[in-house]
Amino acid sequence: MKLLMFSFNFIFALFAFAGLHSDQSLPLASYGNPDVFDRFKSLLVAVREQKISPDSARSEFRSIMTEVRKAYPHNGEHPGGKNMVFPLAGSNYTAVGGKGLGYRDVGFDLFDHTVSGSHPAHDIFILDRNYDCIDDRKNTYIDIVSVGNGIVMGTEKNWQDTSEYRGGNYVWVYDFERGGLWYYAHHRKVTVEPGQVVEPGNKLGEVGRTGFNAKSKRSDTHLHLMFLDLEEDLLPCPVNSFDWLKEARTVTYSSEPRYAARRKWMDYPKMTAPSSKPLTSSFTAFNKLPARKKTFSVKAGRL
Repeated sequence: MKLLMFSFNFIFALFAFAGLHSDQSLPLASYGNPDVFDRFKSLLVAVREQKISPDSARSEFRSIMTEVRKAYPHNGEHPGGKNMVFPLAGSNYTAVGGKGLGYRDVGFDLFDHTVSGSHPAHDIFILDRNYDCIDDRKNTYIDIVSVGNGIVMGTEKNWQDTSEYRGGNYVWVYDFERGGLWYYAHHRKVTVEPGQVVEPGNKLGEVGRTGFNAKSKRSDTHLHLMFLDLEEDLLPCPVNSFDWLKEARTVTYSSEPRYAARRKWMDYPKMTAPSSKPLTSSFTAFNKLPARKKTFSVKAGRL
């Protein structure tokens, strides 16, 4: 029995030693806040409902982003649109409203819901004359996809038509390469969960008309896309991503995320700062998972 136990311990130690020298980094077991996703969503709700002061909101945001940066370090470089995918499947930058001139960041404050008038984002439109969220040219719902590699930080899936909240159903993704946050708003349907790792072209949801202003017929059906860079103090600063969108490649079909949602940092392989290698090389432990499936959603009777 002792010999058997010694053999098991030796084999375990051998594999552990080999793992230290493989492409797979050690799991995040020494630090990490398992409720960081809940904290992020709670902060968004508190700001929206004006239940937290702007200063307190900034402090909480900085604390959350500190945890994120510990788990997923960023080297400070910004690749722009390199290796980026356009956020609507089958579309490109010509769908951006106003040829990119709709971006206005003056007066923007993520933490003060009383501030209005800024629009530090781009609205990306589909052709939907009858406001049913189906693209008239393609006769189908249009998939919203992740522009890069990242982790889903927060979602809203249950927006109600009576709500005055402007964003509707949304997805927030922390971008590993760019070190900031993408905000995708007005989804008809959200298909990812907080804690889910996504790659370029992975489906996040479908273009819709949720949100106080977006539901109105004076507004054409669109995706609202914003990128917030993180400054040295880890507070958000909006960036005009139009040039990135012009450089982004188009995917005809979305793909399903390869990784299920997990709620703790320690469940993930530790990410290193972006390099010239594709990010997916950091996930060698998952290479045996089934290949990603193409998705193409069609409303019944409208093919």
